[in-house]
Amino acid sequence: MKDRQIAFKVGICVEDDGDGFHAYCPALKGIHVEGDTREQAVENAKVASILYIKSLIEHQDPIPIQIIKIEETKNSQQKFSCSPFQNENVLVTV
Repeated sequence: MKDRQIAFKVGICVEDDGDGFHAYCPALKGIHVEGDTREQAVENAKVASILYIKSLIEHQDPIPIQIIKIEETKNSQQKFSCSPFQNENVLVTV
């Protein structure tokens, strides 16, 4: 039997960091990654978010409410602590 996958929408803030870009997720404390390009920083944050959420599930820890479960709240809006120009919404599946 195949494991069930769940999709979540995660907000990622991206900032210019001199020679590259810094990305972090306000809802998932501890996720701070870098990338040479904005796209690379977002992708690195996406990978880190997937691993973080998988760990929460494995350890039966609560998933932060700022993470939106797609199946249940298709019309929900997320609020972020970064400006709209820094904000990226990414879909992660765990």
